Amino acid sequence: MRAITTDDKHRLALIDALRCFAAFWVVLFHLSEGNHIPTLLAALPGWVKAAVFDAGHLGVPIFFVLSGIVMATTTARVPMNGANATNFVARRLVRLAPPYYAAVALGLLVIAAKHLTGQSGLNIPSATDVLAHLAFLQGVLGIDNIITVFWTLCIEVQFYIAFAVLLWLADHSSGGEAFKGRNIPVWICAALALLWPTGLVQSIGWQGGFIGFWFSFMAGVLCAQALSGTRQSRCIAIGYSALVLLIGIASDNSFTIAAGLTGVGFCFLVTRSASLGFLSSYPVQKIGLISYSLYLFHSPVTGTFMRVFRRFVPTGIASDLLAALLIIAVCIAFAAIAYVLFERPAIAWSRRIKFKRADAAALERT
Repeated sequence: MRAITTDDKHRLALIDALRCFAAFWVVLFHLSEGNHIPTLLAALPGWVKAAVFDAGHLGVPIFFVLSGIVMATTTARVPMNGANATNFVARRLVRLAPPYYAAVALGLLVIAAKHLTGQSGLNIPSATDVLAHLAFLQGVLGIDNIITVFWTLCIEVQFYIAFAVLLWLADHSSGGEAFKGRNIPVWICAALALLWPTGLVQSIGWQGGFIGFWFSFMAGVLCAQALSGTRQSRCIAIGYSALVLLIGIASDNSFTIAAGLTGVGFCFLVTRSASLGFLSSYPVQKIGLISYSLYLFHSPVTGTFMRVFRRFVPTGIASDLLAALLIIAVCIAFAAIAYVLFERPAIAWSRRIKFKRADAAALERT
């Protein structure tokens, strides 16, 4: 394996910084959506509440674009034959599953605790519901998510499968010359993905399908191609992301706007000449490292903490501010523990699934 270069470190630092920002934004969104700090939010200027809290769900398109960047970088020098395509999907499942399963278990414990305390209106998951979650199929089967954010994991897994198939088809049709025939199929696929955000195509193929979000992942794939440093790849990545941004503005779709901004921002910040400043600081990088666990666990942790907190402290500007600071600290601490217990072992296990004839230039830290 080749040594990690300065370019790699800069790229990884940027990806972790964006992960940190996206995860934090989602946490703030659920603070607002769950009505946990109502007095504080009512006292804020409307634009601050809208941008900082209410728009926090837009952390999801940021994650989707970053996923495309990381997956394309990981496979950039991996010949995608049948075995490697299978191993790629297997690596991703092993990487995602242990922390996700732990979050499923936590979600079930929270629901059980609510049921025991007599809370009404609960949707009690059946054994079939749980099995569907474990297979990342609850979205496809129309089953309510045990924790709200789980729907994105279902989409991510579909991304991985579709991307592996795309690269397999590209490499298979290139006459055995892996990598050389990928650009055109990827560009065509990225162009077709724009049919959905433009509204030219409405169907998503099946319930819980990924295709409506595919453009955000493909924006990340093109951004990863820009890392090769060629003028053509860089122009295509910036142009595609800018087009996504314009489509979002024209259609007044905040998800599409966020995806386009993420792609454009990444392309301009990824060069070594672009200083990351605060984004490269130790706290940002460490929170970026545990961002997956923060994303998975923050909702049940927030809900449980706030139910206990409100038994002793009524809402008010000062108490709501204290609650927000405490819950952010608790969520970070919980995510750090979850990272050590579940995520770090999952990363190690996923790396045991080796690509055959894989170039060591592929990123291992994904």
